[in-house]
Amino acid sequence: MESHAAARPAPARTLVSVREAVRRLFRSTDAAIALALAAALAAAAFIANGGLQLGTSTLVEVAVIVIGALMVATALMVIGFQARLHGGLALGAMAALAALTALSIAWSLHPADSWVETNRSLAYLAAFGAGVAAVRISRGRWNAVLAGVLLALAAICLWGLATKIAPAWLAPDETYGRLREPYGYWNAVGVTAAMGIPICLWLATREGGARIVNALAWPLLALFTVTLLLSFSRGSIVAAAAGIAIWLIVVPVRLRSLALLLPSLLAAGAVTAWAFSRSALTDDRIPLADRKDAGIELGLILLAMVVVLFAAGVLIQRRAERRPLAEPTRRRIGTAAIALVAVIPVLVLGALAFSDRGIGGTFSDRWHDLTQAAAVTPQNSPGRLTETASVRSIYWRRAIDVWQDHSLAGAGAGSFAQAQLRYRKEQARAKHAHGYVLQTLADLGLIGLAVSLALLAAWALAARNTLDLRRGRTIAGGARWGRERVGLVTLALVAVVFGVHSAIDWTWFVPAVTITALFCAGWVAGRGPIGSRPSEPGPPALETARASLPRGRLLYERAALAVPVLVVAALAALAVAQPWRAEEKGSDALRLVAQGDYARAHATAEQARDINPLSPEPYFELAAVEDARGDSRAAVDLLEHAVQVEPANAEAWLRLGNYLLATMSDPTRALPVLRGAIYLDPLSDAARNSYLLALRADRLERTRRLGRTRRQHGR
Repeated sequence: MESHAAARPAPARTLVSVREAVRRLFRSTDAAIALALAAALAAAAFIANGGLQLGTSTLVEVAVIVIGALMVATALMVIGFQARLHGGLALGAMAALAALTALSIAWSLHPADSWVETNRSLAYLAAFGAGVAAVRISRGRWNAVLAGVLLALAAICLWGLATKIAPAWLAPDETYGRLREPYGYWNAVGVTAAMGIPICLWLATREGGARIVNALAWPLLALFTVTLLLSFSRGSIVAAAAGIAIWLIVVPVRLRSLALLLPSLLAAGAVTAWAFSRSALTDDRIPLADRKDAGIELGLILLAMVVVLFAAGVLIQRRAERRPLAEPTRRRIGTAAIALVAVIPVLVLGALAFSDRGIGGTFSDRWHDLTQAAAVTPQNSPGRLTETASVRSIYWRRAIDVWQDHSLAGAGAGSFAQAQLRYRKEQARAKHAHGYVLQTLADLGLIGLAVSLALLAAWALAARNTLDLRRGRTIAGGARWGRERVGLVTLALVAVVFGVHSAIDWTWFVPAVTITALFCAGWVAGRGPIGSRPSEPGPPALETARASLPRGRLLYERAALAVPVLVVAALAALAVAQPWRAEEKGSDALRLVAQGDYARAHATAEQARDINPLSPEPYFELAAVEDARGDSRAAVDLLEHAVQVEPANAEAWLRLGNYLLATMSDPTRALPVLRGAIYLDPLSDAARNSYLLALRADRLERTRRLGRTRRQHGR
């Protein structure tokens, strides 16, 4: 018997075949985009780690700048420059922040660090611009973007869990109980897991998805939750809770969301409670043999959890499809979910009111723990999850001290790491202020904070325009909540979760998580109102003029915009690579010194100085060459140049003082130099010890001189 398709007329069969081919191509393209995006974002995490190594961070920054520029140039060639650029104000504010970071080199206390931060800002601008450009090129690929981001976040978290499951292979030298790989920083792992939770909510509740794929949301959400809790990251819990609360309030799929949240969170809670009871999984400095045994048990329990939750996800979806609840029942459950989110703070306040300290006393006590450096926090144990005490208060206070002395424009981008030393009252030190707002105040002052707030406001306005969150229409449900709108809300929540966490930690300086969040934020900002065309017309006069242009002239006009973008990106990538090149040259110079090749060592160190004239490091290396040659006077001159290049650098003063004291045997000249080092870093044991040695040597020298003078007069 002939099939129904074969019975159709030839033109109809041809049309069906074409449609099917296009549909298959679209699906395969979506898969390719998702895999490529996942690979790029995951690679950024595994290559750049926590962003503390200059070399690996530079590789990621250059790659992001190049890829971002290619996407922007492609968007300009495909669509052209429109007078109405969705997200353009936010993109301009992001560019202004990067420009201010670069300008701060001129007044920075530590210009070499400001150059490094400028490179980071340029990469972040490229990531945001890539999101804006990508959505202009193919705004229908939002589901591929969500899938790619989810795959990347899941791969990172699974790797982190794998270091617990198979420590002998992946983390034999791990000393900490907290989950911290692949970044080397636990809070970055925590926020990575938190950013994945909104995407799990989307995956479980999306319309039209395959049941077996949607069911993956249940085990994925549980794995993200276990990862988050094993990182002991309190800020990530807050950020994840904020993302879930906003989702439940805004997106009208609360019943399906609760069907995901309740079993997944309960299962993850049970597994984590078991893990917390095993010291081999949560304590520091545990022997590898104990970690191996506990890791095998954890792996088996996680595998069982994944299987059970996947089956639960399939069954829950099948039940919802075959026997859906009546609309009034669904509405009541959804309203109850919103009420539960709203009543939780009231219940917490009620419990506090009946506690021994009461509401005011409890808040006062917790605030004291949070803001006092003397408060003791369980550093690496599950007990820290219930404490508010934190070393962050130390860095927050120092950031305020730095800002108060440089209130308008700050001490220069990236300067906090060294500028904080002058205000130390405790030995603890950190490279970052553990909070975007205070870090920005210390580095870029009120101007930087104003630009950052303008960026936030511009993005919020663009997101509101895209998502149509106006006039109380967000809970209306119905046709207004199409699949793309829910997907865009999800992308926005990825950025929001990151932003909440970054406000109380230094994850802004972790490249992979920031690039992921900014790309998602750029996609949302650049989308424009749902239903609008890829390129909306500009002013009528401009459109009329362009319509009259020949096609070749129009392509030339677009190329004239795209080519400068590529040229600027190439120059930016070249500038980004220079600090790393200088560092490599300096390392080469020191190796040549060790080999006794002083001529080549000197030439190589001079190249490092020419590449990065803002850093004192090349002068240290040149001084090492001259010292090895035996030219102490030249070495002193070079160390003095290092102090002149960066007068606020305590290390430069200390090296000069130590050289004058130990090599030149001139404690009289060393004393004022070492006093400068102590002024810049009062708690430096090295500077204080050197100063005491210089003081003792100077007094001994004065005594000897006095003795010689007396003997001469005695004659």
